[in-house]
Amino acid sequence: MKKLVLISTLIATFAGISAFGQGYVSFASSKSQAWDDFTSTTPTLATTINTAFMWGASGDVPLLAGILASTPVNGQTPYSYAAAWNDIMNDGNFTLAINAGNGSNVVARTAANGGIAYGASFGVTGTAPSTTYTLFFIGWNGAYATPGAAAAADAAVGWSSTFSYTTVTSIGTPASMAGVPQFGVGAVPEPTTIALAGLGGMALMMFRRRK
Repeated sequence: MKKLVLISTLIATFAGISAFGQGYVSFASSKSQAWDDFTSTTPTLATTINTAFMWGASGDVPLLAGILASTPVNGQTPYSYAAAWNDIMNDGNFTLAINAGNGSNVVARTAANGGIAYGASFGVTGTAPSTTYTLFFIGWNGAYATPGAAAAADAAVGWSSTFSYTTVTSIGTPASMAGVPQFGVGAVPEPTTIALAGLGGMALMMFRRRK
């Protein structure tokens, strides 16, 4: 009987240590956080975007900053989806958040008002409590369930600018991610559009030379 009690105590102790071993966050934002520019020419707030977040050490700068600091909430985006996904999936300083409770990517669908909410607070694998990290949201075409699936398809993608966030322990109350700068998941100009624009520019130059 004493052995059973001792084993139970050890299991409870290790579980407690594990719970305190990672930082806890609350994956939620204000309304109008992520805008859909890829299903219409008009920026829309809808349940069409899947979102996640990436974390890195305080002060780190993501590879994506070399493309854009963040994507605008409207208009066409002057970047390649493939290039953006490459920077997301291969950034040595930033990690896609993993729920420590179930080992899966932290993914939430936008609400009808463009807000993001994942539910109750949760631990993030690899983070520590009471530590400040650099975070940013990513969003992609909601037809793809995970960032990996979206990356493989070169799906529409966008991201927010970075912000600082301090984790808590499992018994703490994580800060909200409300107030994070808005971002869009935008439309890349079609290749035919780019080609036509190029031809138009060449025609204009030839016309000027003739004059």
